[in-house]
Amino acid sequence: MDSFELNKIAGAVFFTLLVYLGVKNLGDILFHVETADANAYIVEGLEVDAVSSSTASAEPEVDILALLQTASVEKGAKVAKKCVSCHAFEKGGANKIGPALWGIVDRDIASVGGFVYSGTLDEMEGNWDYNALNGFLENPKKYAAGTKMAFAGLRKPQDRAAIIAYLNAQGDTPTDFTAGYTPPTAEPEVTPVGEPATETQIEAIPEDEDESQIAPLSDATEDMFSDLVTESQTE
Repeated sequence: MDSFELNKIAGAVFFTLLVYLGVKNLGDILFHVETADANAYIVEGLEVDAVSSSTASAEPEVDILALLQTASVEKGAKVAKKCVSCHAFEKGGANKIGPALWGIVDRDIASVGGFVYSGTLDEMEGNWDYNALNGFLENPKKYAAGTKMAFAGLRKPQDRAAIIAYLNAQGDTPTDFTAGYTPPTAEPEVTPVGEPATETQIEAIPEDEDESQIAPLSDATEDMFSDLVTESQTE
């Protein structure tokens, strides 16, 4: 093998090395990953997924009774159209996929005759008051885990209040939601300590003080003018 062949081989190896280094550096530039800050505070025993899921699910509490004070029965009738394929709302209506809902407000849970409830609802105690209806309508699967109801729920609290008002009207003895309800009172404004609310006032200067301050100035001006006149006459 002569020197020319050795030079070709060495050149090929050198060229391959240059290509490899070039691709590697280009990849580092395009996909730069910064290292974590060593001074970052780590909360032990806290999983990121748990934090994000709990934050996403955290929602402000809704005063459903307050919404019921102004809830529209007519709007509730429109919302209830989503349920007519599974429930009957009229008096004497038959059970369908779900139980008949006439008179459901304040009725015992799982108490409609002839309907086979899921074990979860059968074991639940209490009645369908506005709080129970609100929780079930918001998320049936969450409120009664294991229920056979496939409805996903009503996310808007105004829609839940409207359909509860409509359900309340579909009964022989509607519940008075205004009884015992006290509207929240507005909290009085509190002035921060050290920052009293005061008004800027301009005090009037007494007349006697004005004259006492103006008189010396007037006398001095008159004396200075008299001196100037005297000097000019002397010249």
